[in-house]
Amino acid sequence: MKSVVFRLLWAIALLASSLASAAIVEYTFDVGNYTVERLCNPLVITAVNGSLPGPTINVREGDTLVVHVLNNSPYNMTIHWHGIFQLLTAWYDGPEFVTQCGIPPSGNFTYKFNIIDQEGTLWWHAHSTDLRATVYGALIIRPRLGHSYPFSKPYQELPPILFGEWWNRNVVDIENEIIESGGPFPESNAYTINGLPGDFYTCSQNQTFQLKVRQGKVYLMRIINSALNTQLFFKIANHNFTVVAIDATYTNAYATDVIVAGPGHTVDVLFRANQPVGSYYMAASPYHTVNFTFNNIPTRGILVYENSTSASPVNVTMPINNDTDTAHRFFTNITGLVGGPHWVPVPLDVDESMFITFGLGMASCLTCTFTQLGLRNRFSASMNNESFVLPSGRGLSMLEAFYNQNVSGVYTRDFPDNPPLVFDYTSQDTATFGLPSLAYAPKSTKVKTLRFNSTVQVVFQNTAILAPENHPMHIHGFNFHVLAQGFGNYNATRDEPTFNLVNPQIRNTISVPAAGWAVIRFVANNPGIWLAHCHFDAHLPWGLSMAFEVSNMKIQRLCNEQEITAVNGILPGPTIRVREGDTLVVHVFNKSPYNITIHWHGIFQFLSAWADGPEYITQCPIQPGKSYTYKFTITGQEGTLWWHAHSSWIRATAYGALIIDTRRGRFFPFPKPHGEAIILLGEWWSADVVEVERLGLSTGSSPPVSDAYTINGLPGDLYQCSDNQTYTLKVVQEKTYLLRIINAAMNNQHFFKIANHKMTVVAVDATYTKPYVTDVLVLAPGHTTDVLFTADQSVGYYYMAANPYISGRVLRVDNTVTRGIVVYAGANGRSESNTPLMPILPVFNDNPTAHKFYTNLTSLVGGPHWVPVPTNVDEHMFVTFGLNLEPCPENALCKGPLGQRLSASMNNESFVLPANKSSSMLEAFYNKNPNGIYTVDFPDQPPMEIDYTSQNISLDTSLLFAPKSTKVKRLKFNSRVEIVLQNTAFITVENHPIHIHGFNFHVLAQGFGNYDPINDPKKFNLVDPQIRNTIAVPVGGWAVIRFRANNPGIWMAHCHLETHLPLGLGFAFEVENGPTSSTTLPPPPADLPKC
Repeated sequence: MKSVVFRLLWAIALLASSLASAAIVEYTFDVGNYTVERLCNPLVITAVNGSLPGPTINVREGDTLVVHVLNNSPYNMTIHWHGIFQLLTAWYDGPEFVTQCGIPPSGNFTYKFNIIDQEGTLWWHAHSTDLRATVYGALIIRPRLGHSYPFSKPYQELPPILFGEWWNRNVVDIENEIIESGGPFPESNAYTINGLPGDFYTCSQNQTFQLKVRQGKVYLMRIINSALNTQLFFKIANHNFTVVAIDATYTNAYATDVIVAGPGHTVDVLFRANQPVGSYYMAASPYHTVNFTFNNIPTRGILVYENSTSASPVNVTMPINNDTDTAHRFFTNITGLVGGPHWVPVPLDVDESMFITFGLGMASCLTCTFTQLGLRNRFSASMNNESFVLPSGRGLSMLEAFYNQNVSGVYTRDFPDNPPLVFDYTSQDTATFGLPSLAYAPKSTKVKTLRFNSTVQVVFQNTAILAPENHPMHIHGFNFHVLAQGFGNYNATRDEPTFNLVNPQIRNTISVPAAGWAVIRFVANNPGIWLAHCHFDAHLPWGLSMAFEVSNMKIQRLCNEQEITAVNGILPGPTIRVREGDTLVVHVFNKSPYNITIHWHGIFQFLSAWADGPEYITQCPIQPGKSYTYKFTITGQEGTLWWHAHSSWIRATAYGALIIDTRRGRFFPFPKPHGEAIILLGEWWSADVVEVERLGLSTGSSPPVSDAYTINGLPGDLYQCSDNQTYTLKVVQEKTYLLRIINAAMNNQHFFKIANHKMTVVAVDATYTKPYVTDVLVLAPGHTTDVLFTADQSVGYYYMAANPYISGRVLRVDNTVTRGIVVYAGANGRSESNTPLMPILPVFNDNPTAHKFYTNLTSLVGGPHWVPVPTNVDEHMFVTFGLNLEPCPENALCKGPLGQRLSASMNNESFVLPANKSSSMLEAFYNKNPNGIYTVDFPDQPPMEIDYTSQNISLDTSLLFAPKSTKVKRLKFNSRVEIVLQNTAFITVENHPIHIHGFNFHVLAQGFGNYDPINDPKKFNLVDPQIRNTIAVPVGGWAVIRFRANNPGIWMAHCHLETHLPLGLGFAFEVENGPTSSTTLPPPPADLPKC
């Protein structure tokens, strides 16, 4: 089973994972004050649900987590979900004054977010003052049902191990005192394992965590450092670990006897209980890199073997507290699991480079009692010499200011990319008394603005100001690749060659070496405000922080930057890959401002019509902020299909490929290619496409034509400002490639050529064909064509190009050309004397070339999933179609022909989507109550017989007006249907691509003029006709198709020129249920959107 998640945003996001159902998981957090006893003393603490640590949250990847927080404490409160991406749910990230204001005492707030593309161990904690000392807990993300870990299944998962720190006083009082005094945060009185200090501490013999195991078994242990200010070593006496994940990302197996974790880190390990039956101490001891006063007493727990009678656990020898070699070895030896679940490769092209210094400093404070550098000062900290101040008391958070597009008085957008001064950052000469002028940094609330989807590289450079220290730097909202780490000052010439671009570890928190550096890289694909800060809690209020402002998705095309609705922040959207026989599950979260549905173009949807997607036909739209799960099985189909929005004109930017590979062990019915590439042809408007459609419909005329055509979202170098937006395909001479070509354009058919190369068509619309050799392809919107092409020319550069095939007489056309470049391996660099060779393209109205291509294709008889032509016919239909007129309303200005509004029809019925009704057409069908939704009287014939293709009828007003209706043609289950699709010359003659949902059909014949029922059936190909889901009916001509109605439900049939569907060029089939439960439409899914 294959599972995918579509998040529809302004951008839409599609995230792929692997399975089926996801759940909504709910928890209630009651935050209050409770009395606990530690170290001989009772103490009132703030905790969740009366426990320390707080409750463990258990979810699966793909779930939606809902947490209701009731603040019954005396303090403002927020909760941060450490490491959760929060893609398009930044409102729930939690840092106080950054993404939200605090939940006041007696207040409440519900956090709700989806957990996508993350598995493993994360955690949650308070992100308001120092309350996370006691307000924290584990967040465990297991694989989806039916999926497993990328390592051997352990005998058991142990309860999570959470390290903590304990103070014998109220931590809020402590924080308030150090703010007033300006001094350092006092050392903790104890470290804890799962809230218990262990038997090294006073009065703690009975407060020692115990873990029971069985000899010889392997366990999965989840380790979380939730300590406030201390990095920790962790060991179990006489036992080794195998690290398998960090920060909820899988790693290559790494064997070690010691774990090192900075505050915020999580580490998942396997360990085998392979020692003699007995009991063994586990211990966590501090790793410190500065000479400040600290608690050096470890916390201990006990590992107890089943049947052990040992009273004295085996002791464990811990590293010394400043063992930087051990820490650095652990931090640098871990690598990412390439190809593992949710693996993300390193982005290679960098858009934003930053060099960020950070460390401790001082701030002048005349009222403080603390003195340093001979003056009254308070501790401070900075990044690039800017000491961050949370914008409290402003009445709104930074994220609210960002959303309102009015950040004045809340933050500024001038965080520097580099420090103001270059110096020897790690020299001891810059420490406490060496260079005091460096210790002072101005206070500010500055952010770094990042373009959506930009790749960001950050060099984190530690400094020795005041003292060199290993700082754990956490970035909210993102994981990042850790490319390299080292000591001393970063040197690009020396250090860049050491970057691991193959399998670096992926983290959300990086412990930057003391007096050293680390280089990270990430893609800023999540709009919002995201804090980046040291995860020592003492350092955040001192100012060791900054924030990233990631803009909403904007895309640069044709010299303009504009917001679009897209999937995953990319154009085209991500490719879905499945195998024939798979079940595909797609969870759609609509974060865009528009209603949305997704159609899986060409998928049969047998008994899964609820997942077909056309708005108001098989479902009501997914409204903004809502979600829907599409689930269907893909059988009897192989090859190239695609998915796209089926709501208004959003499919101009919300579309992508859907590749159906053969089942394992099966092969293509043609020689295996060396490689393959997907080529999606599209159209681009330098405007909001929803507004483009609205403008056309409001005036009654055709919408404005597109500003460019695209190949894989890129216009190509013939368009203005597009030299660097040209698709490139790299090939090796004499190798053969499979090109999967999809016309995802809105309103134009296309010719496609590659200079000096021929192509062999092997499939259309995910059905195999006999090989057909050609130098030109023709694709209507909706068509897919798979071709083999061999790189059999001289090494060099060759343009691939697509230009429109425009068959009708239209006043406005976009007659431009999009092109990409085929680059042979070994080709010399581009120059004026080495420009790509350009193919000679057909003229835009080359009907003979188009007709030759469309009619010369035949199916591969006996090939995989080939279906013979039904020989007997139960239902005959003759369907005329074309443009029409609709009367212009009184006192309105209409810009259609003859001062009327444009319309369209099939058999003189202009189809109206049943919007603003109580249900979709499919729901009405299922409920056996179509009244008020649709009628079942779509005619089998047009109302009169005329010379359909004569130019004399083009503006004959007695024929041009068609009534508006929502009519369907009822078909008995398993009936065999033959349709003559007859083009008309109303308004203009035009080649219309007619797409039928839910079925493939055989194309028996095509021709020009009026269909002749006496002579044209003699031309029928009943042996090896091409099989399609979309047929480009010849301009001023006809086509005959035949199919079996073996799929119960409501199935749309319409012109796939997007401008024609809202005009009415469509109708629907109602296919009755069959005689058995296996031929009856099942009930709708529980989350089917409501109208």
